[in-house]
Amino acid sequence: MFYRMLVSSFQLRKSRMLIALLAIIVGTAVISGLLSVYYDINVKMGMEFRSYGANLILTPSSDSQQNVFPESTAQEIAGVFPQQNVVGYTSNLYGLVKINSRRLVVVGTWFDQISKITPYWELTGTLDTDRKASGTAFVGKTVSDKLGYKIGTVLPLKDEVTGNEQKVTVTGIISSGGTEDNQIFINLSDAQKLFHQEGLANAAYFSVTGEGIDAAASTINVKYPQMELSPIKQISGSEAVMLKKISSLVYIVVVIILLSTLLCVATTMMTMVMERKQEIALKKVLGAQNKALSLEFLSEAGVLALAGTLAGLFFGYFLAQVIGQSVFQSAISFRWAVIPLVTVTALLVAGLASLIPLRSVIGIEPAVVLKGE
Repeated sequence: MFYRMLVSSFQLRKSRMLIALLAIIVGTAVISGLLSVYYDINVKMGMEFRSYGANLILTPSSDSQQNVFPESTAQEIAGVFPQQNVVGYTSNLYGLVKINSRRLVVVGTWFDQISKITPYWELTGTLDTDRKASGTAFVGKTVSDKLGYKIGTVLPLKDEVTGNEQKVTVTGIISSGGTEDNQIFINLSDAQKLFHQEGLANAAYFSVTGEGIDAAASTINVKYPQMELSPIKQISGSEAVMLKKISSLVYIVVVIILLSTLLCVATTMMTMVMERKQEIALKKVLGAQNKALSLEFLSEAGVLALAGTLAGLFFGYFLAQVIGQSVFQSAISFRWAVIPLVTVTALLVAGLASLIPLRSVIGIEPAVVLKGE
């Protein structure tokens, strides 16, 4: 009997029910889409920020008496992070060399990691990405312009401390807009031989995605007391601020959607109560209790919420993909946690939207309504 009454209510008021259903579908679709994007936002934004370069730097700690550390230490620390989160890392060795009568800064690095650690560099020419390769170099744009070091130029490098010499051929010119434009870059193994620092480095740069990077850095610093792994503030700070702003925006939009859905459903339910005043009065005369009538209206709201949630989750997933492709050029992962969260939210909204109409149902006086007053 109860089921027949519920079905009859939907059949007799198709237009009203459809309005409430559409409101719930739109609300749950937007909310589920935004929540799916929100769960993926750290990964997606992390990858976007990696285009600005490394976000962690490893150096000897201030308590250490050394300005170099074993190159293998950087590899060990890179292994602490989940490998899927490590975009890349490189060890650098810095030193002063004399080229003819000029002194310039030379940086030993891994050429194969440049595109991962400093993807914003503009490179003209080619890089030998073989770490075992020797005798190649690329120079900063300022050095190239002022000293005339072009692609194909052979540079005689000499370390005045050790007396070691190394000839390298310029194969590329980089432009970064920073201090790198005034430096010369050679393979790390060449720099270690030139400066007589085999297996050593002055600094290591890491590009890592994911959450808890600061906490991981603190743990690593405890494990390696002679080392200091610290976030690069310009990158990690901007990343944290941006993620916080996006999260706040998602919260605000979700609240607005919830309030709009609540208002629409409540208005529709109230209208249906007004249209059914005589029906409700008649049921009361026949012995229906307020509890049974309230249950009927709450059941209608619950059915609307569940049906709207089912359709809303479907459309919300596609909405998330549209956002992912347009903003991040990649798909948004399906999150199972969104289903119960959106379902419970829809049921709560439908329940809250029914409270005011329920008060009207309970307050209906059969004698007054049936007399036509």
